[in-house]
Amino acid sequence: MALEFIGGSILSPVIQVLVDRLASRQVLGFFKSHKLDDGLLEKLKETLNTVNGLLDDAEEKQITKLAVKNWLNDVKHAVYEAEDILEEIDYEYLRSRHDSSWAWNLVPFLNPANRRMKEMEAELQKILEKLERLLKHKGDLRHIEGTGGWRPLSEKTTPLVNESLLIYNDEKVDQCFQLKAWVWASQQFDVARIIKEILDKINASTCRTKEPDESLMEAVKGKKLLLVLDDAWNIEYNEWDKLLLPLRYVEQGSKIVVTTRDEDVAKVIQTVIPSHRLNVISDEDCWKLFARVAFSGVNSGAVSSLEAFGREIVKKCKGLPLAAKTLGGLLHSVGDVKEWEKISKSRMWGLSNENIPPALTLSYYYLPSHLKRCFAYCATFPKSCLFSKDALIDDWMKHGFLVQPRGVEEMEEIGEKYFDDLVSRSLFQRSTHDSFFSMHDLVSDLAEYVSGEFCFKLGINESGSGLEGEHSCSLPERTRYLSITLAAPYGGGPRIFPSIHGGQHLRAFFLSSEVDREALNDIWPNLKRLRSLSFVDLKVISSQLLNSIGNLKHLRYLSLSCTAIKRLPNSVCTLYYLQTLLLKNCRHLMELPSNISNLVNLQRLDIEGTYLKEMPPKMGKLTKLRILESYIVGKESGSSMKELGKLSHIRKTLSIRNLRDVANAQDALDADLKGKKKIEELGLMWGGNMDDTRHEREVLERLEPSENVKQLFILGYGGTTFPGWLGNSSFSNMVQLILSGCKNCILLPPLGQLQSLEELYIKGFDDVVAVGPEFYGSDPSMENPFKSLKILKFEGMKKWQEWKTDVAGAFPHLAELFIAGCPELTSAVPRHLPCLLKLSIEECPQLEEGIWMRV
Repeated sequence: MALEFIGGSILSPVIQVLVDRLASRQVLGFFKSHKLDDGLLEKLKETLNTVNGLLDDAEEKQITKLAVKNWLNDVKHAVYEAEDILEEIDYEYLRSRHDSSWAWNLVPFLNPANRRMKEMEAELQKILEKLERLLKHKGDLRHIEGTGGWRPLSEKTTPLVNESLLIYNDEKVDQCFQLKAWVWASQQFDVARIIKEILDKINASTCRTKEPDESLMEAVKGKKLLLVLDDAWNIEYNEWDKLLLPLRYVEQGSKIVVTTRDEDVAKVIQTVIPSHRLNVISDEDCWKLFARVAFSGVNSGAVSSLEAFGREIVKKCKGLPLAAKTLGGLLHSVGDVKEWEKISKSRMWGLSNENIPPALTLSYYYLPSHLKRCFAYCATFPKSCLFSKDALIDDWMKHGFLVQPRGVEEMEEIGEKYFDDLVSRSLFQRSTHDSFFSMHDLVSDLAEYVSGEFCFKLGINESGSGLEGEHSCSLPERTRYLSITLAAPYGGGPRIFPSIHGGQHLRAFFLSSEVDREALNDIWPNLKRLRSLSFVDLKVISSQLLNSIGNLKHLRYLSLSCTAIKRLPNSVCTLYYLQTLLLKNCRHLMELPSNISNLVNLQRLDIEGTYLKEMPPKMGKLTKLRILESYIVGKESGSSMKELGKLSHIRKTLSIRNLRDVANAQDALDADLKGKKKIEELGLMWGGNMDDTRHEREVLERLEPSENVKQLFILGYGGTTFPGWLGNSSFSNMVQLILSGCKNCILLPPLGQLQSLEELYIKGFDDVVAVGPEFYGSDPSMENPFKSLKILKFEGMKKWQEWKTDVAGAFPHLAELFIAGCPELTSAVPRHLPCLLKLSIEECPQLEEGIWMRV
């Protein structure tokens, strides 16, 4: 793999999409129907192609020349403006297909929206002129050579890779300490949060009647503790004392390690903990770290031919582990000696930016163009914050950063590949928290540098510092992504929210915590180009604010989760670009707008925790829907199971509620659950009282899922027996099965043939009297029924009297057996349970104690 084919401008993919859009049927039709100048489209397309040809050269030179960086930023701003306008044209095309009151082919002077059409044409003309002016200055991009040098950072801020985690997790360290905790201190040293995290890491529970510091004191008293406080900033003496107070009762030999790059922090803690200033590592150690990453999985013959240039590269890392590791990730699997030589002699080693090592800049420059945009977006994250893989991939999707190659259907797969690439290059690193990642502070600095004014991050402390004038801030015109972190004032009280001016080009606005709704009034009228909007946990949303959401034509992501909204305005159904709509835990929401089927690009709808009575009509029109955790069957034909059958891309989790309202068993078959191969977790829920047990069985018979399902929940089923598919050995992926509230059922299904089943919960089978051979299955080839089962729970079976256990080889790996609320049960459990670790019997008075003693 050659690096010259990897790099590329961050703008190249955007421009390619723009060029394609300019030639699309929608845009051409829009210009012709409104008698606009379609020659403008061709000129703009040619100009964009010319600009694209200059970008790669400018991408490298902008790192050393401010003039070139400014030129690139002007180009980027103009390209993003063009993208906004073409999206608006696409929006109008989509609106014409769904809104009968809006006529695409109206005579121009009769069309009330014609003024806006002319404005869009004029704006595209201005963008063309701007790009042409920028091209006239293309000579500025020639004959520019990088100058200057780079000085390694002082010892005070020496960046280190988290190699210390390897030591922390070593077995020898485990033998020396009874308790261990690694906690991220963060820029806001919050003692309460840190204590709670320590308790969590040492698996100590908190008592409701005690303060967290008391719980910590009791948990560590007399025990040897290793505590690592990573990346500490802004520690005050009194806060440090608060943390130390419950830790004074640990056993002698306990250790507290604090990592910081702030001299003031070192002065605060050195009265208790001696400070140790870390130096850069030797070239040989740097080489070992580099080689471990760069040559992972590479044969020794290939290593010998690359080692000379590799050692030259390592020398230029100046003993910085992060630099060595990042460049190792860059060169991993690159076997061409010429590419290694190119890196070792790159002009970028002469960079004059003393805040960012050249190795990191090199790593960014050689990123593929599609990864550059994804990485630069991370400049919106507060330093040292933790982020999840799935959430970041969702962000990339909603902002259109993922490029979908032919033959790849799932955008999530593309996002996972992008994310894993950034991890392999050490730009993202795993945190001590499961499933979370972070960026080293220097990598965060790099993201801020390459994103420039396009990503604006505003951190406001409790005094309001960080703002200009009287708590106000003017956004740069180029800013597309804004994040605001508000610190809680000491002793409580209202958070300080700035008065923000500008923001007319903002695409995303992130707020770290709740503010008074009035605080949004200044900026809200400008946010017409938002792609992403979240009001999560905002207790009150004004009706004016809620109703105006429908004006955000470019919106892709809308989260109103955990808010007190009672309804969604109908105008939300005109957000034709919307991909994600999150309404989780909106406890007062009773229905969705009837026209929600107009959201033809919707891919995710979350209505968990709402009180919807049924789905709105024509849900089957949402053919791009992929994540729909709940589907609520309605009595009307438009919200029947048939509509679910048209949603062929549903994946991951699906719960179907109100199955009692399925009037025709054929509708259940039309839902085509068997054809939905990507569903891994399926819930089938009836609800209410069922009188027609035969109809219930016919419905469940036709709800047979795909054999790929891993977790299955059947709740409130009213039939007397289960269909033949449940328990079939073809469900080889099923690991968890819950059967609950099946009150009319008289026989348990043959579940012993489920080869991968690990957890089985059976609850509320009121009419089951005996559990016999049918439970284990009738397949003669099955030597060990329930061969993978680890947890088995029976609960609330009022009439159950007998459990026939004389089946050889059953439950060979059962570790937990729980039986509760079975007052008539008198017979023994299986005698031979070689792996049983936990046995719990509750509310089963008829069981003889002597029988259990033999288990």
